[in-house]
Amino acid sequence: MRLLLAMVIKDLRRRLRSPLPTILLLLFPVIFSGLIALTFGGGEAKVPKVRLLIENRDDGLVGRLVASAFGQGEAKKYFEVKTLEADSTADVSTLLEKEDATALLRLPKGLSDDVFAGRPARFELVKSPAQSILPDVAEQVTTVLAEGLSSASRLLRGPLDQIRGTPQGVPNDQRVAEIAVLVNGVVTRARPYVLPPVVTLEIATLADPKAGKTPAGSSPMPSIFLLILPGISAYSLFSLADQSMRDLLVEARLKTLRRQLAGPLTAGRVLAGKALSTAAVAGLSLLILTAIGASVASRGISLAGYLLLSFAFVAAATGFASAVFAVSSSERQGATLASLVSLVMAFAGGSFIPLNSLPGALRAISPFSLLFWATQGYQKLVVDGQGVAAVLPHIAILAGAGIVLLALSVPLWQRRLLRGELA
Repeated sequence: MRLLLAMVIKDLRRRLRSPLPTILLLLFPVIFSGLIALTFGGGEAKVPKVRLLIENRDDGLVGRLVASAFGQGEAKKYFEVKTLEADSTADVSTLLEKEDATALLRLPKGLSDDVFAGRPARFELVKSPAQSILPDVAEQVTTVLAEGLSSASRLLRGPLDQIRGTPQGVPNDQRVAEIAVLVNGVVTRARPYVLPPVVTLEIATLADPKAGKTPAGSSPMPSIFLLILPGISAYSLFSLADQSMRDLLVEARLKTLRRQLAGPLTAGRVLAGKALSTAAVAGLSLLILTAIGASVASRGISLAGYLLLSFAFVAAATGFASAVFAVSSSERQGATLASLVSLVMAFAGGSFIPLNSLPGALRAISPFSLLFWATQGYQKLVVDGQGVAAVLPHIAILAGAGIVLLALSVPLWQRRLLRGELA
């Protein structure tokens, strides 16, 4: 036992002398999860505003109403309006680029007269080709506004004709009364359709019964970080285990393995020491990532479930690394094979992309991925707050796979060591 402990300490010291690869693999899940959390959950979402240029060539009431409509009420949250000179002769494309604008809305001269007279009128909206979504927003809102004016011109045809027939100056009391009666008649006839509207839209968002409620005003970033972190960490720990088990082939290449076998070490002890070193590296790395996750967690988790799942996962990572390099003829071949298989298991197991976003064919093979059982187990504990009973199948499969893979790889290693293929 003292010899095995000495071998583990030797490997750990060697990693401390060259810690950069280990540090990078530990930073990867933290940075990746943090970037995803900042992108999709970093505080209150800010809606980009439509920067609209308005060139109002109409000096009447309708032109002023349209120009001011985008800066009033709810529209002010989504539109940033800049009014241009009515006689602007600047090139439109140059103007849009210079002002970094979404679109330019031109209100033609005589617009008010046309609307009051019921004659065809038109707006001119020029969209910027440099933007993709916001110009369509400007188009839709402008279209609704134009249709609203058109409908109002038809509905209020009688009152508008009375207003047009009013001589210049202040209308007398009789004319005001006549216009008011006409307007009231239009409103009365339209009341059954608009007060209340015939068709209304109700919007509801279903809450996930498994997900915890986010307090008002709080940021969902820690939840997203904890949702992403387990899967990416599982993939990184598999890569760390691969690096550690790869040392056997590195030592064979550097001829240091031959010196170990020439001493009081048998092939079995060399393998046992390397497996323990791999498990120790994976376990210490998991402890560091656990501390990082705990620092942003808002609630506790089942300690028994977490420890049992972690031991099973370390065993699975160790067995996987041992099996991969046992069948590899060289260090480079083993590294390539380990990276390829780990990536496939990560994508199929939901480490990078949530399972419900994967195609059905890929979800069908997810249970064959060790990273599936690790990722889903940690998410049940960390995200869903479930206990040890919920992760017992994950513990059994990971531990069983680790033991089987180690049992299968040990004879392969011993045969290669005894034949001198690695020494």
